[in-house]
Amino acid sequence: MLNIGNSPKLFINASIFLFFTLLLMFPKGYNYGSTALLVLSILFLCYLLYKRVNFLEVVKQNKVIFVVTTFYFLVSLFFIFFHGEKIKLIDNPLRAFLFLSVIVSIVYSSVKFDILLYSIPLGSFISGVVALYQYYILSLESAFYNQMKIQSGDIAMSLGLFSFVIAFHLLDVNKHKKKLVALVIFFGIFGVLASLLSFARGGWVGIPILLLILIFLYRHLLSKKLLLLGGITFLCIISVVLTTNNKLVNRLSEAQYELKLYLSGDDKVSSIGERLDMWKIGSKAFLEHPISGWSLKELDYYKKDLSDKNIVTKASISFSHLHNQFIDELAKKGILGGVAILGIFLVPLCSFYRKQKKFLNNKKIKLLTTLGIVHVLSTMSYCLTQAFLTHNSGNIFYFFVLFLFYAFMVNESATTSE
Repeated sequence: MLNIGNSPKLFINASIFLFFTLLLMFPKGYNYGSTALLVLSILFLCYLLYKRVNFLEVVKQNKVIFVVTTFYFLVSLFFIFFHGEKIKLIDNPLRAFLFLSVIVSIVYSSVKFDILLYSIPLGSFISGVVALYQYYILSLESAFYNQMKIQSGDIAMSLGLFSFVIAFHLLDVNKHKKKLVALVIFFGIFGVLASLLSFARGGWVGIPILLLILIFLYRHLLSKKLLLLGGITFLCIISVVLTTNNKLVNRLSEAQYELKLYLSGDDKVSSIGERLDMWKIGSKAFLEHPISGWSLKELDYYKKDLSDKNIVTKASISFSHLHNQFIDELAKKGILGGVAILGIFLVPLCSFYRKQKKFLNNKKIKLLTTLGIVHVLSTMSYCLTQAFLTHNSGNIFYFFVLFLFYAFMVNESATTSE
C-alpha cells in the first residue's frame, strides 16, 4: 500500500471529527467535514492517477458497494433525462457517487477508526445540548425548528444509537472502563433526547427493534442485573421527559387519534392522514406506470386529479415528495427506482452482516459492522415516513457515514487477514 505520510491521515481524522461534532450544531453543519473529506478524496484519486497507482484494485475488492451506488446514480441520471427534469436534481445521487472516493482514500491511507469513538458520542451530546437550548431557552416550537426538524431529529437519534453501540464495544474490550462506558451512554441519551424534542415521531418507529438487535448482538455482556438496571434507568429518563413535557405526550397521543380518524373516514387532514394520502397517491401512480414512472409535472397533475375526485385531500398534494422514500422512488422512477433504492440499503446491510459472521471473534470488526447495520436499518426506518435521502442532510448523512463505516471495516479486515 502507498505510503502517504501523516498529513493526509490527520486531515481525514479532522474532517471526520468536524462532521460529527458540527452535524447538528447549526443549520447545514453536515456540509463542512463531509465536503472537506470529499475534496481531499478526489484530489487523492488524482494523485494516485498521477503516480500511476492502480487504485482499481480497491474498487474490485469492494465491487458490490461500488456497483450498487453507481447503479443508483445512473438510474437517477437516466430518469432525469427521460422525464426532461432539471439537471440540478442529480445533485444528491451524484454526491453519493462521489463519496465512493472516501472509501479509496481511507483504505489507502490506512486510517484507524479510533476517531469514531470520540467524535460520535461528542456529536450526540452536542445535538442534545443544542436541542435543550433551542426548546427551553429560546422557546422555539421544537428543537431544530429552523433546520428541518424531521431530518435533524432522525440524525440525532442515529447519533444516540451509534453512541450506545460504542458503549457496548468499550465494555466488550475492557469491562473495567465502566465510568467511560457510562459517560458514552449518557452522551447517547442526549442524542435520543434531541430527537424527542424535535417531536419528529417518524424517527421513533423502528427504535425499539434496533435496541433489541443491539442487545442481542452484545448479549454476552449483559447479565440479568445489568439489563434490569439499564432498562429501569432508561425508562426513568424517558418518564421524566414525558412528565415534564406535555407537548411530547400530546404528540404521541395525537398519532393514535389521527390514525383512528383517518381509518374511520371522519377527518383525513392531519399529519398522519396527509402521509397516508401521499402513500396512496404514490402507490396508485406506480401501479399506473410501473416501468416509466412519472415526471414531477405529470405527478402534480395526477395528484390534483385525485384531489378533485376526493380520493385524497387537497392538503396532501402540496408536497414535492411523498413522505416515504420507497414509494417516492417507485412513483417517479418505476421498478428500476425501487430496485436502486433497495439496493443501496440491502447490499451494504448484507455486506456488514457477512463480515461480522466471518470475523466473529474480532471485536473491532464487530463494532464497525454493528454500526453499519444500525445505520442502514435506522435510515430505512426513517425513509418509511420521510423522503430522507431527497434532502441534502439525509443524503450526505447516509452515504458519507455508510462509506466511513465500510472503509474502516475494510481496513480492519485487511489487518486481521494479514
